[in-house]
Amino acid sequence: MVAPDGAPAHHRRMPVPRALALPLLLVACATNPARRGPLPVRNQHPAQLTVMHLDPAPASALRQGSVEVRGTAAYSSLFLSGTGSNGNSFAMDGELLRTSVQCAVGLGAGFTASAELPFVLTTGGFLDDFLIDYHRFLGLPDQGRDAAPRNQFNVDATFQGQPVFAQHAEPLKIADVPLSLAWTAVAPHPGSPGFALRAGVELPTGNEDRGMGNGSVDTAIGAVAELPLDWGTCFLEAQHSFVGSPHAADQAGFSFADVSALGGGLELPIVDDLSALVQVDWETSTLRNLDIQRASHDQVLLWMGGRLRLEHDLFLEFSIGEDLANYISPDVTFWFGIAWLPMRR
Repeated sequence: MVAPDGAPAHHRRMPVPRALALPLLLVACATNPARRGPLPVRNQHPAQLTVMHLDPAPASALRQGSVEVRGTAAYSSLFLSGTGSNGNSFAMDGELLRTSVQCAVGLGAGFTASAELPFVLTTGGFLDDFLIDYHRFLGLPDQGRDAAPRNQFNVDATFQGQPVFAQHAEPLKIADVPLSLAWTAVAPHPGSPGFALRAGVELPTGNEDRGMGNGSVDTAIGAVAELPLDWGTCFLEAQHSFVGSPHAADQAGFSFADVSALGGGLELPIVDDLSALVQVDWETSTLRNLDIQRASHDQVLLWMGGRLRLEHDLFLEFSIGEDLANYISPDVTFWFGIAWLPMRR
């Protein structure tokens, strides 16, 4: 059979839309894709940081005896205030740096154990003028930031006129230490999804009086699904954290609420040794019992970044987090990591 232009019909190809041609070409060039799973990003809201959180992770297990090591730094700009009835209020203004060292070890039989040593620095920072000009240039609301004093730090929540949570400008201090264990029930394969169950506990090593922890042993359970495809990898994760309350909150008759979270994302090979990552995270607010919209709304963040292979299994990671739910989450977070990530099973 011959096509009208003289070429055999079985040799004719469907046309590729121009908008898709470049992305398809880049994916086709990725002969050594830097796929290592989602970025372990998290919400930097000061109160949410006191809650045990199972960071995004692959559903596949580390090989027995293999070790992953990652150093991260996340810098956020905070600005929010709100008041309610009966003397309830919440305010946060400043900038927060959370840095940590994370380690994961393959135990065999599909089990992977993880631990993290985090530190938090709180400061008035330097981003206020930049963000005010940025919002003004784009015609975006700045939540009243331009009328507030510049470059100060204060985080304060009150319930019926009594303080229940607070942070002040502090040098780098240890936060609560999370430990977790994952079991890969079904290993992912190209075109076939994988599934893992997770559980974690957070040790109360952070000073609750300074807002670096909640003074309780938090626990969490969760699950992760992963689907590797020719063009990229899809991830889904869900978790629920059982949360304790700081002593000051207990004295005021206020309880930090348990936190439920859902997340998902895509890892897309671009060229050799470079992958793009897009992730979305939703979680409930641990301060929702304040019954103030700007403290109780669900929080949604969009993360856009990438992973660059530097050498063998050594990677540079980066991402920017933006709040998708207004008047609740940090304005913006800049996240960076350097990681040793051997290929998972």
